[in-house]
Amino acid sequence: MNLIIRNENANDYRIVEELTREAFWNIHTPGCDEHFILHNLRNSKDFIPELTFIAQNTRKIVGHIAYSRGVVRDEIGAENEIISFGP
Repeated sequence: MNLIIRNENANDYRIVEELTREAFWNIHTPGCDEHFILHNLRNSKDFIPELTFIAQNTRKIVGHIAYSRGVVRDEIGAENEIISFGP
């Protein structure tokens, strides 16, 4: 299978959310929230659109990854900036 890796754009949002929903449906709990989290993440200041990609074969989108900024607090309360990815 030949894949094209490219940045996600607004035209991809619905397809990517549907793909994410199908991938996680009934895996951890009945239903899933991952597609809704992704939908909301795109409106967050922590979302990094330059690091959000889709994998596409000749017919359709078959994969997705998104990155966002976050903070991890250590045992003494110091904040460490991180970048996380998902879904």
